[in-house]
Parts: sequence; C-alpha cells; structure tokens
Amino acid sequence: MPNDRRIDVLTLLGDPVPMQSLLQQLRDEGISVDIAHTLADARQLFFGSGGHDCLVVAPDIGPGLATKVLQSLRTVDPGLPTATFGPDLHREEAPTRTAMLAGFHPSSRAGVGALLRFLHALRRH
Repeated sequence: MPNDRRIDVLTLLGDPVPMQSLLQQLRDEGISVDIAHTLADARQLFFGSGGHDCLVVAPDIGPGLATKVLQSLRTVDPGLPTATFGPDLHREEAPTRTAMLAGFHPSSRAGVGALLRFLHALRRH
C-alpha cells in the first residue's frame, strides 16, 4: 500500500533562478518545499518544521556549506536522505540514500524526473 503522506523537502540553494522551474514542478506534484540559503536558515526551517523527508542541494552550493548543513541536520535525523545537483556528498558517512544528480541540470526534464523518482521511492519506504 503506497504511503499517501505528503513529501516535505528542504532545498539548499544560492541563486534561486536556476532552481525555480524544479521547485515549481515539485510543488505541482504536491511536494512541500522549504528554501534555505545558509546553515542558519536550514537549521531554523528543519527544526521549525519538525524535519524534512529529503535535503535537496542546488548546483551552486559549495561542498563546505553542503557538508556543514548535512552534518548539522543529521545530528537530529541520522537517516536524512539527500539529493544533490552540486557537490559529491557520498563521502559523508551516513546510513542513508544519497542521489547524485550533478550530471543533470535541475530544470531539465531529466533532472526533474530523476529527483521525482528518488522522492517517490522515499515515500514507499
């Protein structure tokens, strides 16, 4: 039986323009999207909402910030899944799934499709 609970994602991005199409398509799919630009933003949104189903990292986020945000959020949710269009986060020790989407532009059909498949697979678990 599929899980009908809405998916909530936290996106970490710098310039919002490259991600606008992707974010709108996620919303059109009924996925709740919170947007953070800094570690403080990410922590406030994550803790304020009681957590998210996935952290989505934009292509313009540097590995240092992405790692800090991921490590901070995983102190509360060690199994937080992550999808990244940017830095390689496989090196981060985590017992969770990480989708490496750096080969896709976030607004491309392939990029959106890959992220949606990953998010819908999370819903099944």
